[in-house]
Amino acid sequence: MTVLTRDLQAQLTAHADDVMLVSLTDERQYTGQQVTALVEQMKQALADQAIGAGDVVLIALANHWLYPILEQALWEIGAIAHPVAPTSGVREILDEFADYHYTAGIFAESFRPALAMQPDFLDQTFAIHEQPVYFYRYQQGESFQNGMTLSDDSPAVILNTSGSTGKPKRVGLTHAQLANSAHHIAASQRLTNQDATMVVMPMFHVNAQVIAMLSTRLSGGKLVVAEKFSASKFWEAVADHQVTWVSIVPTIVQMLQQNERARTAFARRQADVQLKYVRSASFSLPAEQLAAFQDQYGIPVIEGYGMTEAASLIALNPFDAPKPGTVGLPVATEIALLVDNQVTNAPNQTGEILLRGDHVITDYVDPKPSAFHDGWLRTGDLGRFDDDGYLKIVGRIKDIISRGGEKVAPAAIEAVLRQLDFVADVVVVGTPDTLYGEAVTAVVIPTVTDLTEAEMTTKLLEYASTQLSQPARPTQVFFVADYPRNPTGKVVRPQLAATIGK
Repeated sequence: MTVLTRDLQAQLTAHADDVMLVSLTDERQYTGQQVTALVEQMKQALADQAIGAGDVVLIALANHWLYPILEQALWEIGAIAHPVAPTSGVREILDEFADYHYTAGIFAESFRPALAMQPDFLDQTFAIHEQPVYFYRYQQGESFQNGMTLSDDSPAVILNTSGSTGKPKRVGLTHAQLANSAHHIAASQRLTNQDATMVVMPMFHVNAQVIAMLSTRLSGGKLVVAEKFSASKFWEAVADHQVTWVSIVPTIVQMLQQNERARTAFARRQADVQLKYVRSASFSLPAEQLAAFQDQYGIPVIEGYGMTEAASLIALNPFDAPKPGTVGLPVATEIALLVDNQVTNAPNQTGEILLRGDHVITDYVDPKPSAFHDGWLRTGDLGRFDDDGYLKIVGRIKDIISRGGEKVAPAAIEAVLRQLDFVADVVVVGTPDTLYGEAVTAVVIPTVTDLTEAEMTTKLLEYASTQLSQPARPTQVFFVADYPRNPTGKVVRPQLAATIGK
């Protein structure tokens, strides 16, 4: 056993008669003892398919109660889980197998017709508790680590990061790194076996993998699985299952504020809601919006910062002293800034954020020496510490716009523009400008509104003129239905800029 599998099983044993896993989709509930039995069934089924230590199993599933059971079974036999977006294109999936020769895959049913046309994929579907598991053996597959002896330093998951261009980078996280991060998260959030979380973030993402699932499971809490986020059903589920906290992103905060059915449901079930706080990551909410949510629902928003390479843990605002607009203080992570090629943690300087810790990778699956500086992981994020040590994310190094000699961070502009009622989402990119080098271009996904594009453009530019400095004010506005995205769902900014620039 490893520290990860040992601690997971210890909590199931300690709570053998308690409900530990709930599925909102089909209303299944499993006690610790039942989860243990399901893990054993899954291990046997995988063994029957000759899956063993060092094998990589790609997982392309929507959120499901099978996910934590499947991953624990893989980890106990020494295999490696590779979750990917269930919305991935078939071509993307086939390319992954062709490039890396993974042993097998477990897929959503929607992939079956396409896989049936692929002679290298052998359908070996089995069932766990009457639930089909669409397992396909890849006949060109190879072991990721031949002759691997399972240990705390063995890889447990491979997660794809977004990257800014091209193929996503592969991040391998070990059993120890996952366990360390989950325990640190549980301690920072004061999680106990009396807590319950609802997973609304996609399970292939590190946020759901570690912050929601593992930190809850390793602290003995209850895991409530939603197939996806639904604003209209959110408060009903929170009330019905005594959910005490959730991990979300700012977009979900905005949706809960704006959705009329969500507001009505909260008013109806408020007495039953036991939610103590929501944890938010991805980008900082503007202070006014954060305050508006807290005033509306009476529930604190605790903002934090994480990334796949750090098993989703870097910083978090303390419960008793949060600072809106920051991602808080370091949590079990060494953080420094790279300023003019010098490592510093001095306040009020802007530089690239560097990381070290017992949950932070020291290399990628496919080595990338340029991503490290003297043993520190280079995040590619720009940040600065204030006088109290709180960290503020300024933007991404590669996203910085150069306009007339001024350096402009898109993240700060986006945070301001998201305050407009007709803005569902906005991405700011630099596009060619013969006079100033780059134009500050706002690409907006609008909400349903009676406003014309011309009216929205006028309102956006007027708002920006009062809220942003001159170099940061958008000079162009475009409206789109969606953005180009990579397999992990992140916006591919260079592609967006190139498309808009034409």
